[in-house]
Amino acid sequence: MIKARHHWFYYPFFTWYSKWMPRMGFKRVELHHRMEDKGLPVLMIGNHVSWWDGFLAHYINTQLFKRKPHVMMLEEQLKARMFLNKTGAYSIKKGSRSALESIRYTAEILAHPGNMVIMYPQGKIHSLYERPLHFEKGWYRVFKYLEDPIQVVFYVAMFDFYASRRPELHIYVQNYDYEGKSVSLIEADFNRFHESSIHQQKERT
Repeated sequence: MIKARHHWFYYPFFTWYSKWMPRMGFKRVELHHRMEDKGLPVLMIGNHVSWWDGFLAHYINTQLFKRKPHVMMLEEQLKARMFLNKTGAYSIKKGSRSALESIRYTAEILAHPGNMVIMYPQGKIHSLYERPLHFEKGWYRVFKYLEDPIQVVFYVAMFDFYASRRPELHIYVQNYDYEGKSVSLIEADFNRFHESSIHQQKERT
């Protein structure tokens, strides 16, 4: 597996870029949340819908948590974009022996309160309109290796043009009580949050 790095130049630059890029790329950016920062390591789970996703997760972090971010990526995708490794990305190779090493490495990252791990359990980019969302199974094993509590956070990114040439970005974020939940229940709960976010988005029209 490829472990995360936080290069002295690339990491601060990417953090700065992620903070301002959404505001340059979208007509309007709104973060909708009732978020309580519990002072714990953060595992953030999002819907995987665009190349924007990594920037959006970093943006949420700069606004709400200010943790040191780590992003799990498929190994073949990370190898094709190795500059992301210098900004906190690390790899998992599905179906290989090293996949368990990646899961244990994730648990090690989440042992430190100043860290965040960003995951997209769908595994790859899907259409924004796909419903319900389906999670792959392997990522869930990280909970088995956690020794202390963490804060799990869901986020859903929604894009709408309305009457403008440039789209608006609305990001919905909520805390999630993960303890005692199976992977199928977490998937179902994320889908409920996803539907709730769509409903809130419709009400904005």
